[in-house]
Amino acid sequence: MAQPLLIPNIAGIHRTDLEGLRRVAYLLSTLLLGATASMVVPLAIAAGYGEPHTVGAFATTMFIGAATGTIGYFLFRTELTNLTRREGFAVVALGWLLVCLIGSLPFVFDGILSPVNAWFETVSGFSGTGSSVIADVEALPMGILFWRSFTHWLGAMGFLVLYVAVFPLMGVGAMKLYQAEAPGLEVDRLRPRISSTARILFMIYLALSVSLTLLLLLGGMTWFDAVCQMFAAIGTGGFSTKNTSIAWWHSAYIEWVIVLFLWLASTNFSLYWMVIIGKPGRWLKDAEWRFYTAVLVGSSLVIAVLVWATSAVSANQAIRDAFFTVVSLASTTGFVTADYEKWQPLAQFILFMLLLMGGCAGSTAGAMKAIRVLLFGKQAVHEFFRTVHPHAVTTPRLNGQPVTGSMMRSVSAFMGLYLMVYVVSAGIVSLTGMNFPTALSAVATAMGGVGPGLADVGPYDNFLWVHPVAKLVLTFDMLAGRLELVTLMIVFTPAYWRR
Repeated sequence: MAQPLLIPNIAGIHRTDLEGLRRVAYLLSTLLLGATASMVVPLAIAAGYGEPHTVGAFATTMFIGAATGTIGYFLFRTELTNLTRREGFAVVALGWLLVCLIGSLPFVFDGILSPVNAWFETVSGFSGTGSSVIADVEALPMGILFWRSFTHWLGAMGFLVLYVAVFPLMGVGAMKLYQAEAPGLEVDRLRPRISSTARILFMIYLALSVSLTLLLLLGGMTWFDAVCQMFAAIGTGGFSTKNTSIAWWHSAYIEWVIVLFLWLASTNFSLYWMVIIGKPGRWLKDAEWRFYTAVLVGSSLVIAVLVWATSAVSANQAIRDAFFTVVSLASTTGFVTADYEKWQPLAQFILFMLLLMGGCAGSTAGAMKAIRVLLFGKQAVHEFFRTVHPHAVTTPRLNGQPVTGSMMRSVSAFMGLYLMVYVVSAGIVSLTGMNFPTALSAVATAMGGVGPGLADVGPYDNFLWVHPVAKLVLTFDMLAGRLELVTLMIVFTPAYWRR
């Protein structure tokens, strides 16, 4: 016999369910206050550049966010030590929706975008996707331009991980929240206390951010451009302050610096901790990192040869364009320096495979993650070996350790779910009038958090022309991909709401 649903059956809600709803509402209220507080910076930028209309847009948004968040904070304030895993999933899924909603309001109040387009742009920003509906970003007010890039930086490590780092008052409940939000196959606890782990990750994130900003300033960027490009690079998002992206600077130095930091940002952050505690050898021995780096280098060299052999560019330019494009798409950033739609079909195919794979688990990159592709490949080879040698007793190994059956089931289930969502989304998007190659590319780049794709959503195209229904589907794909599918989709299943 089916269990009663938690939400519709209001009269039958158990006391513990009400307490859980109270905890969720309290956390969402504090998260809303945090998102609202982050708008102080773009408001100040707008004021500094003399943009009164934009200042008004941010002020209005902040008033709505602060008023709603404060009421919820005091109305639902409660102890959080008993936070359950189910409540953690609810806070993460609903929290991302809430943050994207409040973050979209400045675009609307400033008269720049319609509500649907503002939602698309903001979800793309916070999820680190970088797909845009804005054709001329250089015409945007400076405050809005800053906020647009800032969403990448805020969303990349996750508002909720930052929340755990700053507010350790959640105690044991913090682990439930962190597990629900943090990307990757497993959640690495770098320190016994989860709040300490979150703070370490954030400090590493901050160190990379400051380092890249200084290097970009040395490359001749203004402080505004350097900070905004840094937000997009470290957040692996791709929103640039220029219509032609990084190609606007025509600087080999800037391009190679960004390539380095895109690679660093898409590397598992726990490896940096190994260096800090004096175990750098763990980095070089990490199977996922070696696989990911080999794929980047190998793909770049193949594409460089293809570009050099089939176009008029020099070998040096071909290598530069190939490495930048490969690392940009594989890290799911989406910065652009070359129109890769003019490259050979084989080169485009390699790029498409890279945006499906993505970066390393435990990084700010999106898509399937290199570790899953590696494990899936190991399992395929293992099954082939067992077919040839049915009596052999072997098991796939990763970093010298046997791969457990539960891990492989997790990988297979994720990739199966990823493919299912991909196919269904592409089908729905194509029904809105988008041609099928573009639909396949648009959904792939949305789920992978990449930004630019192929066909009509290529490196120098935008999503303004896309049907509103397709935009809503793509924003769902962006959030689902950013939250590793399960976190967002689980709250839509009836079983989740049963006691």
